[in-house]
Amino acid sequence: MEPEKEKWINDVLGSLNNIQQAEPSPFLFAKIQNRLVPVRQTVYVSTRTVWLVAASFAFLTLLNWQVIDQSVLPITNHTKDLNTVISDMQLYPATNQLYDVWSEQNY
Repeated sequence: MEPEKEKWINDVLGSLNNIQQAEPSPFLFAKIQNRLVPVRQTVYVSTRTVWLVAASFAFLTLLNWQVIDQSVLPITNHTKDLNTVISDMQLYPATNQLYDVWSEQNY
């Protein structure tokens, strides 16, 4: 190697000889641990809020029950209306059907 480069490398490595290790404050660890532990404060909810939440849940339950009850109702038979529409629009004339299954009574 060239002597200039070798001298420069030795100077750089030699500059690390006089460096002292950094030492933290003696109370730093205690400060960090104190910040990590959350201070738990008791949170109180007012009685009015609790009753409002309970009433809201009861109201939503009632609404859901009514929606489900209405959707379960039996479907009324609209065959007469359907037959009228089919015959008015001449979609499936009963005279052209090949099978009894497709007759006008089964629409």
